[in-house]
Amino acid sequence: MEEKPCDWRARIGILSPACCPNQVCEWKGNLPDGVTFHEAIMGMIENNPEGLLSLKEKAMVEGKKLADGLMDIILFACTSGSFIGGPGYDQTIIKELEAATAIQSTTTSTCVSAAFADLGIRKMALLGPYIQEVMDAEVGFFKQQGVETLYVKGLEYRANRDFTRLHLQPYLFYPLAQEAYRAAPDIDCIFITCMASPSKQVINTLEEETGKIVLSSQSASLYGVLKQLGIRAELPYYGRLGKKLADGSIK
Repeated sequence: MEEKPCDWRARIGILSPACCPNQVCEWKGNLPDGVTFHEAIMGMIENNPEGLLSLKEKAMVEGKKLADGLMDIILFACTSGSFIGGPGYDQTIIKELEAATAIQSTTTSTCVSAAFADLGIRKMALLGPYIQEVMDAEVGFFKQQGVETLYVKGLEYRANRDFTRLHLQPYLFYPLAQEAYRAAPDIDCIFITCMASPSKQVINTLEEETGKIVLSSQSASLYGVLKQLGIRAELPYYGRLGKKLADGSIK
């Protein structure tokens, strides 16, 4: 019997801000059968607002390269890079990327917003590696969408190498999430921001122990692109969000 190609369902194009192995580490074991992803590096120089804003133009260049690979969808895979321009900035990136590539596109912040809406999240604790200025911008971005942040903890990472090494600490956010839950027990959700942040090893355990929904940029991005592609499959490492994709209850 002839074997199907590994990408018989979909090819996801990933625009990453810098070289970071966490994409492979996080999505391994979560990608549904027949779905592959293909990464292009935008080349961020500095992890500050100016550096993040520069990614939009770089995305257009690298996005065209991904388009040559016949992607089914392109993901601008940078949370901060898609909210740093304020409310609506993610939609601007999507419109420009689709115009440049003629391929349906989305961003991590857009996918996070969809996950919040689908799960009815209105109050969150926010954890991530960013400097305070970027964390504050994220709080403002989601506040405009009706999501209140009751707790914030940023790690003040600036150098690209610090983000690149995050995958070496797969349980880094476990104690930080527990601390957030104790400090703000009225939250609906603990959100681990940044595509470089590891989460697959801790999401299910944290949901069991806290009773709260736990999302990450990685889990929301995979949920968002598969939802947009119409692919229904359980994401085993991604808790309630992963089950929601499979059970057909998404909007």
